[in-house]
This record gives sequence, C-alpha cells and structure tokens, in this order.
Amino acid sequence: MPKWGKAIASVFCTIISMAIGALVYSYVISLFKMENIIVFSAPIITVVISTPLLVYVFSAGIIEFSFGQKSIFFKILMKYNKFIMRFLLYLGIAGFFISIPVSFLVNIYLLDNGYKTCDRISWRSPTTYVKDLSLCGR
Repeated sequence: MPKWGKAIASVFCTIISMAIGALVYSYVISLFKMENIIVFSAPIITVVISTPLLVYVFSAGIIEFSFGQKSIFFKILMKYNKFIMRFLLYLGIAGFFISIPVSFLVNIYLLDNGYKTCDRISWRSPTTYVKDLSLCGR
C-alpha cells in the first residue's frame, strides 16, 4: 500500500475512534449529570479509558505517513513515544480490569438512588437506567 493510502487509512481510523469515543463519553456525562436516562455497562468504561490510546496510535500513524520519518513532528513524537505508549497501555489494561467492578458499583449506586432498569434487547447491550419506567421507550 502506498504511503498516501496508509495516511488515508490512519485518518479514517482516527475519525472512527473519535466518533465512538464521543458517543461513549456522552454516556459517561449522562451518568455524572444523573440525567433521567442513563446508558451504562462495563465495556463503556473500557472504551472511555482506552480511547486516548487509540487516538494517539492513529494520530502517530497520520504524522508518520503524511510528513515522513525525517520530519520534526515525527522526531518529537518518537522522542517521547516509549513513555507515552507505556502510560497509555497501562491505562488501557487497568481500565479493562477496573471496568467490571466499577460497573457493579454503578449498578448498585443507581438502583439505590431510585433508578429502574429497562429490558435489554440482548445480553450484550448496555443497561439503560431510567427515573421513570415510561422513559424506557425513548
């Protein structure tokens, strides 16, 4: 694949990961605001914590394939790459192991605060918490 093809693929993957991150962050913001409808599950925590890693990796690909390995951007990125990747990788792994207990704690917290759960479409779909069961159809 030519360099410009790899750069376009990196841009596409960056846009997709940022769109997924924005969608998932809206779920987390609704949890912090304690809105009437909250969508939450363990994979949401994992995606929230690992989104910076994905954005960094795809952005580094864009810089490498667009500007080349001799550019100043690439050299600066590579100077701190090992530290940044190690930190983001540890953050992603910790997020994976933390996500299940946090999901249980959020479930208990929301049910104690008067939220009710809607029926789920499948066992893989996130849990929807609502203040009033009439909001389940929305």
